[in-house]
Amino acid sequence: MNELPENSNNSGGNDLETLDYLRGVKSSTCLLLPTTPSPTPLDFKHPLSEEMGDRPFLTLNDEPNMVNLQTDASAGDSSSSGDSSSVVQDPVSAQLINNISMLDYQTLSKNGDLIMGQTEDCKLNGNHNVNGRKLPSFVNWNWSVIRKVLLWIVLSGLIACLGAIIGMVITIPKECNPDLPWYQGKVFYEVFPASFKDSNNDGMGDLKGLLKKLDYIQDLGASAIRLNYIYQAQKYPEQYYNITSLVQIDRSVGVLKDFRDLINEVHNRNMSLILDLPVVSMAKPDSSSNFTQAVLISNETITNFVDPTSAAIIFWSSEKVDGFYLKDLEQFVDDISFPRTLQMWKQAMGYDKILIASESAYEKAKGGALNVLLSRVDLIDVHLDLHEGISGLKNRIDNVIKGSLWAKPHYPWVHWNIGSIHNERIATKHVNNTLVLTALELVLPGTVSIFYGDEIGLAGLGDIEGDFHEHKDVNNVVSMSFSNEKNTAVILPWNSNSEREPSYHFLEVIKMFTKVRLETPTIYLRSIYKEGNNLKNMEIRKTEENLFVIERWYPRRNTCVFVGNLGSKSITTDLSTMFYGGTVLAGTNSSLVGQVLYFEKITFPPNSAIILKLEK
Repeated sequence: MNELPENSNNSGGNDLETLDYLRGVKSSTCLLLPTTPSPTPLDFKHPLSEEMGDRPFLTLNDEPNMVNLQTDASAGDSSSSGDSSSVVQDPVSAQLINNISMLDYQTLSKNGDLIMGQTEDCKLNGNHNVNGRKLPSFVNWNWSVIRKVLLWIVLSGLIACLGAIIGMVITIPKECNPDLPWYQGKVFYEVFPASFKDSNNDGMGDLKGLLKKLDYIQDLGASAIRLNYIYQAQKYPEQYYNITSLVQIDRSVGVLKDFRDLINEVHNRNMSLILDLPVVSMAKPDSSSNFTQAVLISNETITNFVDPTSAAIIFWSSEKVDGFYLKDLEQFVDDISFPRTLQMWKQAMGYDKILIASESAYEKAKGGALNVLLSRVDLIDVHLDLHEGISGLKNRIDNVIKGSLWAKPHYPWVHWNIGSIHNERIATKHVNNTLVLTALELVLPGTVSIFYGDEIGLAGLGDIEGDFHEHKDVNNVVSMSFSNEKNTAVILPWNSNSEREPSYHFLEVIKMFTKVRLETPTIYLRSIYKEGNNLKNMEIRKTEENLFVIERWYPRRNTCVFVGNLGSKSITTDLSTMFYGGTVLAGTNSSLVGQVLYFEKITFPPNSAIILKLEK
């Protein structure tokens, strides 16, 4: 009997030990998958087996417990046997593993039972223990429903976020314009009530008639109405300035209920109402202690506590008036009580209401009086006219804009006007210039006031009948005319006929210019605030041959240019050295609106005006 080499015996012994070890290893029977297929046995064949006939190798029979060792008589020395045993070691071990796996590998069925050698502690039924461990309760949850609910929650959240984003995009304003107080940059409409609209056919305008014409005023673009004089007078309206009470309405124009109806409707339209208030007195020396008490008492006894002007401010403020034009204030700027009185008036009114003063009061105030006026007055009234021609108009505007009112951001804004109860109407002497001058006024920085009738070129009165020519401002308070009410005009005690027929076609042009102004920050803003400084945003570029050219600009906005021909002849000029061209926003010739005009050899008809938006 042949003996195996020493190395071969050692190798065979090692293989048997490996077989015994593998048989003692128990495969895992708690698998995650319900069924696990057994691996297919591998049939290993060493590629050098035919050349190793004289070398020992291991084979496995079908029986798992049988291992045969075969040797060849012509086996080599021990060193070669050792080498061959190391070569066949891998396939033998692999085949041993396959056979053991086929016998001892255990799997689970769908109901949790073991296949091939069941073990009781490995059954997965309900909450049975697996190797002594209890399954978590969430294993039995209805995960199908949970997944659907979570899906709907996620989708709902995404839809809600998408809706919120769309809503934000829709509500984002197209333009972010500076937020200003209600009186800055707006358009006011000045009215003498007795000449405006008659509601009861007594031949005189009244508050009820004004109430009926609020649509007309609002369509014009005005956001505030300024009433000239409504107070009880000795002989109203021809002597409206001889006032007997500042807290009583003259019955010729209505009663307090009519006033309340008017102001309530004005506020319902998001408009404001301002009263002209003649200043006849300063506060009494001992009025400080009585001022608060005076605010709470009725108008019959209010004058027992304070002076007449203070009493009127307290009373009309309680009637929801939005501000006062302090007439004749310049006569009191040197009064020692002026600073304290102005502060008390502003406090009694409330700081959301405004005070307007004339340019004369501003020019006459000095020192402490000027400081108080600049801090308590909100608008300074400045009148424009053509008495000194187009060059005089240019100098007037330049002096105001370059003056001290533009020095600080908190100083009063300018309240421009080309007509008022105390000034001659433009149309009286300057034929057809009312339209161009009103359009020019509407492109100036600040707040603009339109005197009733200027929007239709209403001229002043001609010859006054009787003794009325001696009365103050009678020529300017001509009866208002409406295009659809020619036969129902106000008939005042004096001659109510204007020197010329109204130009009703002016109205649509003024509406167009007003609309552009209110929608264009470049125009209605008075200056540029930068690092605490007030920088101008306007320049008069040309005033030759009755041509008036104004440029307006503002950061990150389109520059606007106004060109007006105040003469009676057409003017052809070349402005291409200053501007290239732009889109017409408004003009006396409405057919040009929306068109692009170029400034090289451009012709402007007489009494015409346009506003253009230059390309950036």
